[in-house]
Amino acid sequence: MSNGQSIVIKGDISGGEDLVIAGRVEGSITLNGRVLTLAAGSHVVGEVEAGTVIVSGKMNGTIEAKDRLDIKSTAEVQGQLSTAKLIIADGSQMKAKIEMPARKPRLAEAS
Repeated sequence: MSNGQSIVIKGDISGGEDLVIAGRVEGSITLNGRVLTLAAGSHVVGEVEAGTVIVSGKMNGTIEAKDRLDIKSTAEVQGQLSTAKLIIADGSQMKAKIEMPARKPRLAEAS
């Protein structure tokens, strides 16, 4: 049984559900507000946009994580990153430009 690491997708992926990538993707991945996981052994070349992005494999390109970007110890990331919250594990490899836009303050509930 294969774990998907030999799968290669050339093209764009979009959806409204959580997704785990175990193979290679060359193109854009857009998951509206959902969780994208790049498993150990995966390799994505292109643009990624999701609510939360968890990287354990290789990523070359642009990541826009609306809520959180979690870079695990096995990750190799190169490119441009934009996120509200960034977690970087010891041992990960990165060469990236990071943008963390200011969070909007929450409005107090009306009395």
